[in-house]
Parts: sequence; C-alpha cells; structure tokens
Amino acid sequence: MRTCLLALACAAALAAETHTIYPDHHSRVFSAFKEPVLRVKPGDTVITRTWDSGGADYKGVKHIQHPYVYPESGNPLMGPFYVEEADYGDALEVRLDKVRLNRNSGYTSYRLSPAVLSAGDADSLYKNFYKMDALRPGRADLIPWDIDIERGVARPRLLEGSGYKFEIPVRPMLGCIGVAPAGERVETSGPSGPHGGNMDYNDVVEGATLYFPVFHKGAYLYVGDGHAVQGDGEGLGNGVETSLDVEFTVKVHKGKRLSMPRLVNADYLVSIASQPEFSSSMDLGVRAANSDMIAWLTGEYGLTHPEAHLLLGTVVEHKIVTYFGSMATMIPRKYLPKR
Repeated sequence: MRTCLLALACAAALAAETHTIYPDHHSRVFSAFKEPVLRVKPGDTVITRTWDSGGADYKGVKHIQHPYVYPESGNPLMGPFYVEEADYGDALEVRLDKVRLNRNSGYTSYRLSPAVLSAGDADSLYKNFYKMDALRPGRADLIPWDIDIERGVARPRLLEGSGYKFEIPVRPMLGCIGVAPAGERVETSGPSGPHGGNMDYNDVVEGATLYFPVFHKGAYLYVGDGHAVQGDGEGLGNGVETSLDVEFTVKVHKGKRLSMPRLVNADYLVSIASQPEFSSSMDLGVRAANSDMIAWLTGEYGLTHPEAHLLLGTVVEHKIVTYFGSMATMIPRKYLPKR
C-alpha cells in the first residue's frame, strides 16, 4: 500500500504544471462571476506579478488613473485563478513559494489613523500633509519610501525635523489574498472576511501556506496589495505599498470544511478571524479564532478537548492583524503531536 501511495504521489508531481502569467488588467472585487485569467489543477504552480494599491506595476507604470475614486476603490487584484476540482465545502491550500520585491519604491500614508489613538492624542496629531501631488494628484497625505532590494531595507523620505533617519528591514507580504465569498455576494478588495480578502496580515509572506474555505466551484482565487513591510495592526492604514513577484502552488482538500482562513508556517498554526476593519469587534475576533483553533487541534491533531483547552491556556499567542478588525490565534508547532 505504501509503495502504491508513493507511486501515485510521484505521478501527481510529474503531472503538475508551472504557469507564468502577467495579466494586463485587474479586478477590484472578489467574485465568482469574473472570467478567470487562468485555470489550474491541484498541484500546479503559478508565477505572476501584482500591482501596488495605486495600480502601479514593477516598472512604476500606473494602470489606474484615479485609484481611490469610485469605481476604482480598493486594491487592484490579479485573478481570478480557477482551481479545477475545488468545490463548495472543500478547502483550498495556497503555498506561497515566492513573495519578492521587484522595484525600488513604495509609499505609505503620512501618519497613524486617529482611530487607533486615544482621543487626546488624536486631537493633537500633526498636520496630515507631506507634499501635494508627491504620489497622486490631489493627495498630500502620502509619503514615498525608497526600497533597497539588495540590502533588504526600506526608508521613508522624511521632511524637516530632528534629522533622524531610519531603515526598516523588509518582509514582503500580500495584503490581499482570498477566494470568492459565499453565495451571490461580490466583495470589494477593501474589507476582509471568511473568504480572506484584504486581510493585511503581515505573516502572509514567502514560505507560508494558507487555507481558505471554498464557496464556489473553482474557488476563484485572487492575490494583490503587496507590502514591502508592515507593522501589526496596520496602523497607517497601509504597509509600504509596492508591487511584488509572486509564485504560489495550489492544492484542494476535498470535504475539509473551514469557517475562516488558516495559515501554517515553520513555527505556528494560525487561525485568522478575518473581519472588516473598523466595523468589527476585536473581542469577537479573538473568540472566533480561539474556537477555530480548538476545532483544528481536536479535528486534525487528535487532541481531546481538555488537552486542546490546556494547550491554548498555557502557550497560545495572539496577534492584532488589523486594528478594530481581524485577530489571529497562534499555537507554536513545537508543542504539537507529530501527525
């Protein structure tokens, strides 16, 4: 039996294909009603590029004239990628083989959102003004960043002040990744939800594997919104926005029902309570992610409920994914039984 399974696995690996596609158009929504840019099979790998949140590609060419004006609100997405064999009630696995910077510039907003500070501090914030038209016509609240790909650092172009200059190590991530939402819904690339979406989770990096509930035949996977680096919570309302080279491999887990996205990396299992930012309770997010982790530990790792509860109570870690929105429950893999 073991020899047969090994032979089948080798045959599947040999049949897998690698597709290279650089779409010349984008989607601003997660939807099952878009024409796929590519159809792939489980085991296939896709090589593509994303634009930044303003619609600029790896050469700095802007494909969107007014990215923040309706109907171009939200982040430009690449996709959808139709995954054969994926159907309602399955789970889609997306392994991020490469998430790499491909240009030397990016940008962020100029200050923290007042909503993430106490009322007194929010009232006394410095003027939200960098330089008119520095990034986009009619915008003065965006500050450019220089990205040194070879050295792996990013630095803002600061105005006058103390003269302090700093460099931040880059950690490229995808702000948007997900599938078409349930039912007839079409979600813009602004909010996040059980389908993934604009999660802005800074652990969605090269080497991570994500799992999404599938709500439609083909799943309809989308990726976009590259950040060179971003802090927990996304306090600026963005990361260092830039374009990325992306390579990912897909698999389908038949009949594996999920209630929310999950992430696995070298160190953690992560349940992601993905919710729309600024309109969701962080408390609700923590509870939902904790419940999903209990189901994960008991359903796939064979722990009893008392064992799973005790593990969460002693080694669990949490991360604020976005302020007033998504939360992550994290269990270090070193404490898990071998599967």
